[in-house]
Amino acid sequence: MQNRRRALRITAAAIAMAAFMARPAGAAEEISFNMAWLPQGSVAGPIIAKAKGWFDEAGLDVTLSRGYGGSRTANEVDQGMFTVGYVDPINVALNRQNGGSLRMIGVVNGVWPAGVCYVKKEGAERRGIDDIIGLKMGGGAASPVHNILPAWLEMNGRARDGISLLRLDPAVVDASLLEGRIDLAECWRASNRAVLQKIARSSGKEVGWIEYSDHGLNAYGSGFVATEASIAGKPDALRAFLEASYRGYAFAMEEPEAARDILVGAYPSLDPEITLQQIRELASLLAPSGEIEATFDAGRIEATHALMVKAFDLKPDAVQPDQLFTNALAD
Repeated sequence: MQNRRRALRITAAAIAMAAFMARPAGAAEEISFNMAWLPQGSVAGPIIAKAKGWFDEAGLDVTLSRGYGGSRTANEVDQGMFTVGYVDPINVALNRQNGGSLRMIGVVNGVWPAGVCYVKKEGAERRGIDDIIGLKMGGGAASPVHNILPAWLEMNGRARDGISLLRLDPAVVDASLLEGRIDLAECWRASNRAVLQKIARSSGKEVGWIEYSDHGLNAYGSGFVATEASIAGKPDALRAFLEASYRGYAFAMEEPEAARDILVGAYPSLDPEITLQQIRELASLLAPSGEIEATFDAGRIEATHALMVKAFDLKPDAVQPDQLFTNALAD
């Protein structure tokens, strides 16, 4: 257990906030956090920090709100409706290209969390990219899969249209996969993958997947974002928010069952089985190197920017790599 604790220690850079916590007593600093979707394992850190009183200890008055997708969350943070959001670099890049001022301020998904999922069939195990070429894949009408998948195929030496993409209502994608109307669907660790697997089990089926990140996609996924104005105007409060949130994530990885109980206690509509699996999947995203990676790596920043340029026709001169991320709050 001691080795586990050392492996999951939060980097010193992520907890550089002692001055803020030692300030004279006064009114708590208000921070509003948009979870981008319904509460789930991927945002366990802030949920646990709030339940444990760690935000209060840091002099913060934090409110947690459900969101309605990454694009809307990015716009709402940029417009000042929320202080911090859980947003992917795609929407940060598109926001900045359209005149916004978002930056990613902290890592949550240190690797790209999505994979290509399929229903396992006897004698037809799909272990690599060539096993899924020629199949049909469904995705929500506005899902990034329609941009990411062709770019991913191309970077692996396959034709961009090697997999047929269908635009579907997001609500029917998983059902379409399990009913055999499509062959493939995108699924995300610490998010909908656990949901899809449980539904499949209930009908006697099993889900398999191929990770994008195992085949050349070296990019960051969603993390904490804030505006340039917030970063400049309330850096100590944001540092305190990040430190308490990473403390929550460290707790979740070390005590997953206890973390599950906290999330279900805060949001009773959550499925305990699904929530526990989401929490257990966090380690592969938050700590791919063995410890929580709270700061951004320059090489992966460049790789993420290159993906945005290739997949979304991002104008490279309009949005530079160092405009997407900042480690200023970890100094």
